[in-house]
Amino acid sequence: MKELIENVPSKSDYKKRSEKVCFSYPGNQNHFQTGYYGIDADVSIAGTLHIKFSSSKPLLATKIELILKGYEKVEWVETYGKTTITYSANDVFLNQPLQLWKTSDPNGDYEKIQIMDIPFEIKLPENLPPSIKIDQGEGKINYKLIANISRKGNLWKFKRSEKCVELSINLDKYFLPPTDLNPFNWYQFNDSEAISRGLGYNITLENSIGGPKIPFIINSILKFYNQDFKITKIFFGIKEYHKLSTKANSKKSSFYIVEKNIKREEIYSNYNDEVKLQTELEIPEWIEKNKKNPCWDINDRKHIIVSHKVKIKIHCGGIFTSNIKLDNEVEIKNFILENHG
Repeated sequence: MKELIENVPSKSDYKKRSEKVCFSYPGNQNHFQTGYYGIDADVSIAGTLHIKFSSSKPLLATKIELILKGYEKVEWVETYGKTTITYSANDVFLNQPLQLWKTSDPNGDYEKIQIMDIPFEIKLPENLPPSIKIDQGEGKINYKLIANISRKGNLWKFKRSEKCVELSINLDKYFLPPTDLNPFNWYQFNDSEAISRGLGYNITLENSIGGPKIPFIINSILKFYNQDFKITKIFFGIKEYHKLSTKANSKKSSFYIVEKNIKREEIYSNYNDEVKLQTELEIPEWIEKNKKNPCWDINDRKHIIVSHKVKIKIHCGGIFTSNIKLDNEVEIKNFILENHG
């Protein structure tokens, strides 16, 4: 199907493929999703199924069915001494069939097919999760397009009575910018503990909800009550947490997707012995093949949980002074800022 090369998925996207049956994207798109799922109404998975057989060896078929399948899967290996155990779990949360074609033979017998292009459109139900892949594939939410062709089998040629083509596809989910930014404040500014320590703080996380193009903004006021009090640096970061679960076990991991350090020489106090800082933590865009791509929050699945926290650490220079550690949960979502219509 050389004429469709620019409009078809990569061969590597197929889990089961055929040289005579393939999918193509709708129109001039490079994906099957027709709109901004989560924002637009009636978003679909659409495209065309192409069948091409020779006149000398046509396809003998009675039915062609398409299935859109969504599933959540976790799998990892742990070693205990000389024993290795694989933990896995799988949940199919979407299994939506669509009949594309049926034989016109009144008796339901096989019909010869040489060349056939069948457009399709499957409307997506509400509340589906986006496609994700975390921890080097140990946890994933994925979608498949499966074409099942009921055909005439041939035992001598080991040809089964059903021909199956299976394609992995992505589903992206979007959100409108939040109207409530859900700010959060850490305050220990002028109480006895702050004065005794020698440093008070009034730190405000201006938004507990963010994403690419909506950075997390932190405004900080630090008050020195002891001129000998030293700050060696201030760390700000966004940490991502993963939890993969099966009935038998669970696995946790975490890493920073954003890190920013304010060095000692960048910390200046004013005439009131106060330091005022504004820090922006920008969520990076998803980069293909990056092992530490940020993932959207996932909290409604059976086996995968993804969450985030903002972390602040004020490194104090005194031997008997503990570092100040602050954190709060934040949400990371795929927001659309510009006019998408």
